[in-house]
Amino acid sequence: MTLPKLIVTPRFPALQAGKDNTVQALIRVQAPSPADDHKRSNLNLAIVIDRSGSMHGQPLNEAKRCAEFVVDRLGPEDRAALIAYDNRINRLVPLTKVTDKARFRHALNRMRSGGSTNLHGGWLEGAEQVSANVSGDSITRVILLSDGQANCGLIDDAAIADQCAKLAEAGVSTSTYGLSHHFNEELMIRMAKAGQGNSYYGETAEDLMDPFQEEFELLAALCNKRLRLSVESPQGVPVKILNKLEVDSDGDSQLPDLAYGSEAWALAQLKLPAMLCGKGDGRSGVEVMTVKVRMQDLDGVELQLPTETLSLPSVSETAWDAVEESKTASSRVNEMRAANLLDEATAAAERGDWDRILEIQVKVRQSAADDPYLGEVAANLEGLARRREREAYRKEARYTRYKMRRQLEPQMDGADASPVMHSPDAPMYLRRKVAQGKDERTKRQRRRTRTSSR
Repeated sequence: MTLPKLIVTPRFPALQAGKDNTVQALIRVQAPSPADDHKRSNLNLAIVIDRSGSMHGQPLNEAKRCAEFVVDRLGPEDRAALIAYDNRINRLVPLTKVTDKARFRHALNRMRSGGSTNLHGGWLEGAEQVSANVSGDSITRVILLSDGQANCGLIDDAAIADQCAKLAEAGVSTSTYGLSHHFNEELMIRMAKAGQGNSYYGETAEDLMDPFQEEFELLAALCNKRLRLSVESPQGVPVKILNKLEVDSDGDSQLPDLAYGSEAWALAQLKLPAMLCGKGDGRSGVEVMTVKVRMQDLDGVELQLPTETLSLPSVSETAWDAVEESKTASSRVNEMRAANLLDEATAAAERGDWDRILEIQVKVRQSAADDPYLGEVAANLEGLARRREREAYRKEARYTRYKMRRQLEPQMDGADASPVMHSPDAPMYLRRKVAQGKDERTKRQRRRTRTSSR
């Protein structure tokens, strides 16, 4: 069995003697190539759909279509449950092997809208259904969809997220899907982060299919799960993970599950005082950080990658001018800077402070530098800000920063490949969407419309 590859790339491959140094390093876990006899893990899924009154009509119809899309792609060794909720919880299909897909279609066809939103109750029923069948050689996940605010049952965001975290430790992960501009995106993102799944949203019902397809393609391509990252400094200096990953009970950062053809990553930073930065002779290396990654394979077997130690030469001030910056690491630093700016922007959106938001958007555009993806993201958000679309801006900004901090990346050859826009032919879980709430078809249609109108 081939292990994933651990690559540590410093932004600057040296330390400047006589000065305090801020060291930033891009840590990448690169998936192995799939074996010829590779097959995906068995899936153990609960599909949980909001059927409250606000889902009436097309939203509920599209949610049913997405659920049917998932069921159609499951095999007879997979298990699934179908849950609908408003203020009541309805177990339409209890957890069962997917040998009779007509049973799921019939249950979906009978689903009707009505009532308020017991989001926690629906999620909990789904989690309880799949938890009885957790095993090391399967992937267990709750897929939760909602278009509104949790307004009955347990409604405390922190308490719900805490339950998601506890179940994730027990092997039940959570992915969330929000619809339109009225759902509680803070809760949905918190549930997915704590639940070690993914969070998506669609501005309209038609935009939901893209994220459902992305999730299923990811589940089908997974090669390792439950990745945990530990970064320490031999010098005893605190290390900060700039992409703000969730931390488990052992204090390790939780990387996203790893799929074939992808890289999971983190950006580590520490501040090394001058006294620890060497003498500037350019020869002896200073140990800066040690990196450890542990994970599980698809059979649930615990794996530990060989530890990587980053050592950097200490150079003089004159020699420092010739040190070349890593393009890949620098690009991630710029994206994390933009994500942090979007933290400020969403707080300003809560206050309705559009002047401040526009000031921040200028800084986001400046962070883009030569990154075409980040430039398009900045332009999209700036357009929403100028139109004063508060709910749309707030959701797009939150989901954009969420994806920036945990997006799986395509594998890059070498330690310092130049970042490029992702190919539209890549798997959906490796595509970078400029507009998180829009599907790719809608985006392409709008581009064609703008082009033809010129």
